[in-house]
Amino acid sequence: MPVILEDVRALGADGVAGYECRVRLPDGTLEEAVISSAEAAAVFGAEPKAPAATAPADAERLRLLVESTRIRLAYAHDRQFAVSLSGIRALPHQIEAVYQAMLPQPRLRFLLADDPGAGKTIMAGLLIKELKLRGAIERVLILCPAPLTIQWQDEMLRWFGEAFDIIFAAVDQQQLTNPWQRCSQVISSIDYAKQDDVRERVWQQRWDLVVIDEAHKCSAYTKSHSGRSDEVAETKRYQLAKRLSESADHLLLLTATPHHGDEDRFAHFLRLLDPDLFPEPHRLAQEARAIRRDVLKLGKNSPWCLRRLKEDLRDLNGKRLFPNRHAKTVTFQLNSEEYALYKSVTAYINEFIPQQTGQRRSSAALTRTVLQRRLVSSTCAIHESLKRRLKRQQDLLDELEGLSPLQRDKRLVVLQGRLPDAEQDEDDLEEAARDRLVDEYTAARELEQLRAEIAALKELVEQARRVRERANDSKLAALKKCLDDAQFAELKDGRGKLLVFTEHRDTLAYVREHLERWGYSTCQIHGGMNPHERKRAQEEFRTRAQICVATEAAGEGINLQFCHLMINYDLPWNPTRLEQRLGRIHRIGQDRDVYAFNFVATDSEDGQPIVEGRILHRLLEKLDTMNEALDGRVFDVIGEVLSLNDVNLPDMLREAAYDPRRLDEYLDQIDRIDPAKLKEYEEATGIALARSHVDFTGFKRRNLEVEEKRLMPRYVEAQFVAAAREVGLRVEPRADGLWRIEHVLADLRSERLRSVQRLGKPDPSYRKVTFHKHHLEQPAHLDAVLIGPGHPLYAAVDERLNEKLAGLQGGVGFYVDPLANEAYRLHFFEITIRSKDSRGNDVPLHGELVAVREQRGQFAVVPSDLLLNLPALASPPSAIDPIDTQAAADFLKSRYQLECRARCQKERQHFARICREYLERSFDARIKRAQERAMLLMAEASAKPEFKLAADEARKYVEELQRQREERLSGLGRLEVARTGPVRHVATAIVLAAGADTEAQLADLADELDPNVRKQSELAAEDLVVAALKEEGFPEDRIERVGHLKLGFDVRAHRVADEATGEVLVKRIEVKGRMRGQPVRLTTNEWYKAQQLADSYWLYVVWDPLGPNPELVRIQNPAARLEHAKREIVAARFFEIPAEAVERVARSQGEGRT
Repeated sequence: MPVILEDVRALGADGVAGYECRVRLPDGTLEEAVISSAEAAAVFGAEPKAPAATAPADAERLRLLVESTRIRLAYAHDRQFAVSLSGIRALPHQIEAVYQAMLPQPRLRFLLADDPGAGKTIMAGLLIKELKLRGAIERVLILCPAPLTIQWQDEMLRWFGEAFDIIFAAVDQQQLTNPWQRCSQVISSIDYAKQDDVRERVWQQRWDLVVIDEAHKCSAYTKSHSGRSDEVAETKRYQLAKRLSESADHLLLLTATPHHGDEDRFAHFLRLLDPDLFPEPHRLAQEARAIRRDVLKLGKNSPWCLRRLKEDLRDLNGKRLFPNRHAKTVTFQLNSEEYALYKSVTAYINEFIPQQTGQRRSSAALTRTVLQRRLVSSTCAIHESLKRRLKRQQDLLDELEGLSPLQRDKRLVVLQGRLPDAEQDEDDLEEAARDRLVDEYTAARELEQLRAEIAALKELVEQARRVRERANDSKLAALKKCLDDAQFAELKDGRGKLLVFTEHRDTLAYVREHLERWGYSTCQIHGGMNPHERKRAQEEFRTRAQICVATEAAGEGINLQFCHLMINYDLPWNPTRLEQRLGRIHRIGQDRDVYAFNFVATDSEDGQPIVEGRILHRLLEKLDTMNEALDGRVFDVIGEVLSLNDVNLPDMLREAAYDPRRLDEYLDQIDRIDPAKLKEYEEATGIALARSHVDFTGFKRRNLEVEEKRLMPRYVEAQFVAAAREVGLRVEPRADGLWRIEHVLADLRSERLRSVQRLGKPDPSYRKVTFHKHHLEQPAHLDAVLIGPGHPLYAAVDERLNEKLAGLQGGVGFYVDPLANEAYRLHFFEITIRSKDSRGNDVPLHGELVAVREQRGQFAVVPSDLLLNLPALASPPSAIDPIDTQAAADFLKSRYQLECRARCQKERQHFARICREYLERSFDARIKRAQERAMLLMAEASAKPEFKLAADEARKYVEELQRQREERLSGLGRLEVARTGPVRHVATAIVLAAGADTEAQLADLADELDPNVRKQSELAAEDLVVAALKEEGFPEDRIERVGHLKLGFDVRAHRVADEATGEVLVKRIEVKGRMRGQPVRLTTNEWYKAQQLADSYWLYVVWDPLGPNPELVRIQNPAARLEHAKREIVAARFFEIPAEAVERVARSQGEGRT
């Protein structure tokens, strides 16, 4: 394969010792090789000669090329680059999880087990974005429950600009090609992907990252047998996750309920992370528990797990993220006609849909549950359900009467055992599928039984019709009375919002109709709506409707934190659904206390019990009393608490309806629920030890640095607009401050572009484009597109720019520094640090654009954005001799690159050390137990030959464990090593001091002050500013002079502004010492930084700093307040503000003068 020779350096005099060559391979990577003089002659026909003098590069284009490289490698500079590029405002716990716990790991195997509402989807999205920016992943698979696939797709695209394809049965079966192979970013339902005819195609693909949401549903358990060893029973979900864990480079498991009160299942669940680390619980029970506890006890230092509770989560200022929750129970009584219908339907269910065993059990239980729940939902719901069931049973009878007796029996067997998936709960089924199963199920085995059921159904349908038409609806009356209470007063004047949950669409329509009769504006969300309709309904609720009536479809994946009132018109039988519903409004962004009103019918008017209502009412009372004992977490852990107390609520409710005589027994069981069992269990299993608290002190310190180094939006925006102009893409400013792109060029949408292959085609046009994420939060700009690195359009423009400017790579441009005393050079290099993954494949660890300043033979690493401040030399020479960059490259390699490698290696060694310690413990325990068993069998075999085969197998198992141990530890050794990669010369800037040989305008700017006087003036001004900051209350140790770091300002000061919340006041101050009346000038970098940092950026101007009466004026957010007065001096890359404008704005702000 041909390669491109990019650079040659002679070794020794005239290459007598050979030549060092830099070549670019066909895959785009750079390699360095040394060849002898003879080899050079053989390859080139003659020894390579040093290049002759060439023309300098166009300075403005060279600047574009350098800035393109800087932004492409921005993750090295902006340590939270994905946060900058995304449409979210990340919170401390999210930053900590992604950037400190997950991203540094060489091979991620991680369980993120934060409480509900912590934003696990956001954290997964940030991780995906960061790994993609680093080039560490390309193929991503997200598995989640079916109802959440649309939410995942929407949030990945909306917040992170990452397009995912959803693969489901219709898509999979209709494609001519294999979509699992063709699509690089896939979302699928785990219950679809686990199917026998699907999972093989999922396993066969190489996935760089696999994310499994609601991962606790991937369960396995120990199955005991009498007379033989225990074995593991794995669900198909677990088998799928296990195989993906074995093959994927990175694995992320997401769940808010990692254990569900079952230690054995929890132990098997953790083995998905690393089966070598977490021993089999059925073989090493005590050792497995000890290792599990110690691993989880690592807390935030654990490479495998992180868990944060709601009450520990805070915003950027230390304020609690989640307000209080209040639950209130609203009881009501059924009137005599409603109760008579309740009894009749219950009797029908018990007679014609009796409880079953074996294969029929699940279908019968589902049908009984759905009909019972519709019965208590509304008369409307049970009437419509009975009508549908009557029609389906009548259709079935007609069908069966036309079949032979043998065919008839087979058909009935199918209908009685019909359930799509034994692993799915009722709540996992879509509403339409659930309705179809319930309507078609029959327990009849003879035609006469079916005819009897149809006769009973006809009577019930007529009874339900009479009650629906004539009786007053007790539940609806209770709703109207509740809405008249003081808590709902805000609905009357249009200020408030209310979310009403029902179980069934029939009830939804019925309730909505009456709410609108009562004068409320409403909208609806239900499972029959497509994703776009749901989004429109969500927006309608936010902007117009007072009340949203919803089925369980709104219980997952919809964020309604602008509402703080909720009514559970129907109570779910799955207790975790209560939390999921509440989580729609009790989530990040909710700033008011949340109130939930739970409706339940407990009795008839004459005191007859409604058994389901009595049980649910007693449970709600118990939850209320347990809430304090559980530190307000009762709704977050309700499922675990019930499980640990052996309370299966759906079974209990079904059993009570079947045998009401057991009601007191069930009520007593609820009374005995002990919340302390949760704490005992979490401590015993170690999950309580995994609880982690955010280090706010460290976070605030790191956040200060991150804010100052961000490239989004201003730097990225400026680069994109300039790059678009260079490649011929027309980008027009809009009147509202955003951008418009009427037509995207065909070559930017071409399949030949690597960016199009990776990220997809840009749209043909963009009506509204922004680089500022705050625009997305404004109602007028919800349709805006956030552009940045990683977006298809930005990537395509950048790729075309680099193609067009490829000839400038390694070029030399001429610039002027108006403030310099003498000339110098800036060399720009791209450096890389690389390593091996656990399989021995080469992977990138770090990439960065580094600038090296060369002056008088001395070298120093300087900020890589310095070129932004330097104007191009108007009249550069026509030809220049070759520039020797080797000394600068050698300096970079021997100093900075080695330091980077040491940092990367230290980070990897930290994780490898922890992994090695616990892997050794786990393997040693397993090997010891295996050796003991082998020795026992060998002793038996010496006397009983029939034990020889078992003894040989036990000995081989010991050897296999020892082999696995060596292999895993050897793999860890590879992960520890970081090595330096190639150093690529990007460009060199020859920077001249302004003087007689440069343009007059620049000379004028430089000559305003003698350099020595200017330096004294700057120091005096800084001293005055530091003194003023002390008077403003900033502690001396919190005032830093940072001008030498070239951050775009000179002084940073911070102090605690609010002791109660820990809110920090930060000032970044650009100091200007000027003679009174002189204009104030900010460099391009200073002006961009002022735009970036907004209100935390201050301009402190000191008039006459060297005079007897210096005066200080302060301007906050100068980029906004001086925008009208600034004058851009393009040739000098300065922004100039007249002195009178500075005085006028300072006076209007009312800032103090010193």
